[in-house]
Amino acid sequence: MSNKGGVENVEKRVSQAVLLVLITFVVIFFFLFRETNLRDFIHRINVFYLILLFAFLLLIWFFDALKFYIVVKLSGGKISFSKSFEIVLASIFGSNVTPFYSGGIPTQVYFLSKFAESVGKATAISVLYMILTLVVYLVFSVILLVTPHGFITGLRKDFFMSLASVVFVFSFFAFFFMRFPKKAKGIIEFISKKMFPGKFDPSGLERSIDDFSKGLSLFFTENKVLSFLSVIVAFIAQTLFLFLTPLSFKALNIPFSLKEILLSQIAMQFTTSVGATPGGIGIMDAAFAAFFKPFAPRSIAQLTLLYRLVSFYIPTLIGGIYFYKLLREKKETIPK
Repeated sequence: MSNKGGVENVEKRVSQAVLLVLITFVVIFFFLFRETNLRDFIHRINVFYLILLFAFLLLIWFFDALKFYIVVKLSGGKISFSKSFEIVLASIFGSNVTPFYSGGIPTQVYFLSKFAESVGKATAISVLYMILTLVVYLVFSVILLVTPHGFITGLRKDFFMSLASVVFVFSFFAFFFMRFPKKAKGIIEFISKKMFPGKFDPSGLERSIDDFSKGLSLFFTENKVLSFLSVIVAFIAQTLFLFLTPLSFKALNIPFSLKEILLSQIAMQFTTSVGATPGGIGIMDAAFAAFFKPFAPRSIAQLTLLYRLVSFYIPTLIGGIYFYKLLREKKETIPK
């Protein structure tokens, strides 16, 4: 009975989050189409590039699942690729219905521990998965910082460079905390005592640092071939994701400069850190419209809708199907 109740509680919380996403989607859909109409949107679609757009989405899912599968293997775990694919899709849903995309890792840990691993190992695997994403973002922030800035000017340039700088600094400190957990704990304890005397318990953060440190240690000390392959796969997946924007332009027959669009997309990706709403809904829609309106001022509503349908709403819907499927599946025995 307790297990059933636990599942029902999870379903209730998730259902509430989904309801919020659906209501917000209806509101955004209304505002996006105030200046256009559905018939015009459909008529201007280039079917070839629309199919290619969805093909890229499937490839992204494939490489994300492959990355997860490799990370599990890297950690000595046992799981099939098909189950890895299901867990990754479910984690997309978990991420997209929670503030700051915070539900992705807990979703991975929950289902990984349910079907394959102990909770401790599942946590280390999910941390490794996140580290790979951090590595890619760090490299992309460096690319944006060192690229000649002629493609953007004024406040836009300052905003882009500020975002890249923040990600670079954040990545640096994240790796420092992972590499030197004892020093990190000392820093946290010192700051917490100064800022929150007697009111803040740093033990939760310390445990997180331990998990990160163990994940980083696994990443660099285990099978180096698999480690290198996982980085390559992570870069492929993220690069494919960047191309969703230019393909959205092509699908709507909007002319563009590939360099400007890709660099702008890299910069826009950094705004995910401020997505305080579930999946950044509303915030990311507005950010995309603000970032790309200079490239398509008359078609930005249609462009935003198409991009967000492919990058957020459809993955969330399909991920939700896998989430509930895995939630209802019978728990398997953890392999020895």
